[in-house]
Amino acid sequence: QEEASVGLVCVESGEMGGSQSAPGGFRIFKVCRHSPAERAGLEVFFDFITEVDGLQMVPDQTVFFNKIMESEGRQIKLAVYNCRCRNVRDVYVIPSKWGGQGLLGATVRYDTFENCENQGVRVLDIFPRSPAAAAGLVPYKDWLLGTSDVMFKDLDELVETVNYYLNKPVAVYVYNSDVETIREVILTPNHNWGGDGSIGCDIGTGLLHRIPPPRSMPAQPQTPQIQQQQQPQQQTYPTPPQMQPPPPQHPHKVPEAPPPQQYVAAN
Repeated sequence: QEEASVGLVCVESGEMGGSQSAPGGFRIFKVCRHSPAERAGLEVFFDFITEVDGLQMVPDQTVFFNKIMESEGRQIKLAVYNCRCRNVRDVYVIPSKWGGQGLLGATVRYDTFENCENQGVRVLDIFPRSPAAAAGLVPYKDWLLGTSDVMFKDLDELVETVNYYLNKPVAVYVYNSDVETIREVILTPNHNWGGDGSIGCDIGTGLLHRIPPPRSMPAQPQTPQIQQQQQPQQQTYPTPPQMQPPPPQHPHKVPEAPPPQQYVAAN
């Protein structure tokens, strides 16, 4: 894990199982509370930053860091691909000092889009009094996404993480399909809880256990308020009253003379 001069943390990109020319972006591994990244609505695991103010992102993290650092205090537009919704949206954010680490308050890593729709590990049956039960996992509704250091692209990465944190607590990102949100749970793998396995639940991966598509598109956060040049107001003028057209003249009808009471003698 490496910390850039702007304070935005980036994990070194490694081999992703595909060529370096495969499309990708900076994947969101962590979003800090009350940070510019949280206010902008960036989503852990599913979001990839592909462009910053029109500049295409490449695996070289220096390009991303320099762009964020030179944009401090002004609004920038991020092109963000979401692998759950399978769409690209514009996200507006103002990199700034917010009371925590960095200008965005996010941990990112360059990753490709390859097979990202099949990533995550589904929680199936949960055994009583197990670490999974203690963490509040929901059977058949929760997916284990990863930690702030590694995403669970397959079962092997979950097993490695569990073995590394044996008898130690680890914060794991969990997606719930009922409420369609991501939460963070504390999981403590161990073999002393009285059952089989170190987390105490059955898990599933693959096509039958992929994360379902969203029932509705997530709401876009409001654009940050910045000072903009005030546009001159367009002056409007009242619409002149329409003139009533004269009554049509009938050529074959003699007009009637006005009644006598309309003529008044002057004194």
